[in-house]
Amino acid sequence: MSPYMHLAEFQPISAPTAVKIVEAAGQLFLQRGYKAVSINEIIRAAEVTKPTLYYYFSDKEQLFVQMGLRVLAEMGERLQGALQLPDELPLRLVAVAAVLLDDRDNNMRMMRHEMMTHLGPAQRALLGQAFFVQIFRPIVQMMEQALAEGAVTRYPAPALAKMFMGLADSFHEFAHAPAHPDNASHEALFGPCELGPQELVDLFLHGVGRKTSEAV
Repeated sequence: MSPYMHLAEFQPISAPTAVKIVEAAGQLFLQRGYKAVSINEIIRAAEVTKPTLYYYFSDKEQLFVQMGLRVLAEMGERLQGALQLPDELPLRLVAVAAVLLDDRDNNMRMMRHEMMTHLGPAQRALLGQAFFVQIFRPIVQMMEQALAEGAVTRYPAPALAKMFMGLADSFHEFAHAPAHPDNASHEALFGPCELGPQELVDLFLHGVGRKTSEAV
């Protein structure tokens, strides 16, 4: 995947009527899944005619891709805001973790599942490239800066970015898990679930064990 791809290549469609259609389709896709939604339902939800929809979009797959580009662009914008904070690395990492753990990013996880299940290779590749440009590459750049400053060591920036994002995925599963039917008993056995941005960053930077020597 080329590191020289630009954000402009992956911006979602901006025509007002097209945006209205994508938003209506996106709500249906996220509520019911790609396969369960028909073009006619999207037309009714968007309050447009069939010729209007097909003027902007060739098929349902293209609509889903546009929804995905919107989700990634919105998340990427929030991520850029976090990365531009003038704070030291731990505070920037907490801000980035907050973006990755945001409940809105359930949309991205659902989109990823539906994309792999229902879209063709070309459309999957397009969304994968958009994810690389909007989300992964900025985090890699942050890790490159952290390595240059000596704030992190040992691993190359892409590996550090993957580790950080992998932790975020795991934390997200716990942070947004459905309430247990017997919360009192559940917490008595496993303790309260307090896995947020600060805990993620602490684990990423310091681990969970105590070093016994510098060689560890």
